[in-house]
Amino acid sequence: MVGAGVRTWVLGSGSRGNAVVIECGDGAHILVDAGFFPTTLARRLEDAGIAPEAIEAVVVTHEHGDHARGAAAAALRWGWALYATAGTIAESPALADADVRSFEPGGTISLGCVDVETVAVSHDASEPVAVVVTSRRTGSRTAIVYDLGHADQPLRRLLHDIDVLVLEANHDAGMLRAGPYPPSVQRRIASRMGHLSNDAAARLARDCAGSGLGELVLAHLSANCNEARIALGTVAHVLAPTSFRGRVHVAPQDQIAGPFAGRSRRVSHVQLALGL
Repeated sequence: MVGAGVRTWVLGSGSRGNAVVIECGDGAHILVDAGFFPTTLARRLEDAGIAPEAIEAVVVTHEHGDHARGAAAAALRWGWALYATAGTIAESPALADADVRSFEPGGTISLGCVDVETVAVSHDASEPVAVVVTSRRTGSRTAIVYDLGHADQPLRRLLHDIDVLVLEANHDAGMLRAGPYPPSVQRRIASRMGHLSNDAAARLARDCAGSGLGELVLAHLSANCNEARIALGTVAHVLAPTSFRGRVHVAPQDQIAGPFAGRSRRVSHVQLALGL
């Protein structure tokens, strides 16, 4: 059963920074990624009505700057616990001198009133993960799945009975081929160690749609090789024949999106909400 009080905001998502905050009840919050400097994090949290001091912990999915840039400084400033895989810690200059608690990809982190399940993903980073945050009080499940080239079976198994899914829809394949990047960069983005296309995101969303998914948030859109309307249209087309009765949103780069809550699964038809 999903109860009130479990809400998710995307504080911004794209190549210039990523952060997702989850309110898990009783005034407690956790952050997944802190790819903005502390001043920006504080401003975006304020926009969501959350004080930085209310964050219990931040879990860093991988070492790239747009996910880890502000984690150590923010944790030091506000007393957040900081979690990352050993590979992420070793490869991140931002985390090198921080007090970071390591976990194994595939492990579960217990934080206050939530469990954070992790799973290894395919990306050109050292031990990157996707996460599913489950409220022990309500059973609500929020998944953050971005920066990956393809969805393997361990990830798909973890994405069962998800209420809120923050999912990468990085690029449109045609726009990538016609875009400004040299062939080597295009191959890297489109590879199994790169980023999910709109089509790949749509297929993964379709596979999650039958188990109560209420809020789908498309994230990490490329500024050069994607558009919100194209991502929304691609995903909506694939979801239309399914039992999905939730809402689809796009997370912008420079402002917050949300809150998103599992109870929205009771919406009676697909609604496309362009959160820009």
